[in-house]
Amino acid sequence: MIQPQSIVQNDYGYQLAFILEDGSANPVNLAGATLTLKVQSSQDPTSTDLTLSGAVIVDNALAGSCHYAVAQGDFPNPGTFLTSIVAVWSGTETLTWIGPQLIVMPALPMTMN
Repeated sequence: MIQPQSIVQNDYGYQLAFILEDGSANPVNLAGATLTLKVQSSQDPTSTDLTLSGAVIVDNALAGSCHYAVAQGDFPNPGTFLTSIVAVWSGTETLTWIGPQLIVMPALPMTMN
């Protein structure tokens, strides 16, 4: 089971790391792949992805290692978010991995309702 990752609302300049594996837990070779991180609120009935400004960077293609560089404005609202990473190889293959839930914690000070 993939554990949720907690991050803080409006923080940026850090990395969310991923290792992409096949069904046998072997790393997927990411050479030549274009990667995209998709994020959606778990409470959004419209199934609309968040608009992210950062990029998914391949760290070690043979090891399936990559990271998303969180950009300013990526997580403006607290909540629980679903994630997936999509890899596309020149239109010949597309693979999608369901990632961990992201729990975006409210930045302090916060209003108490």
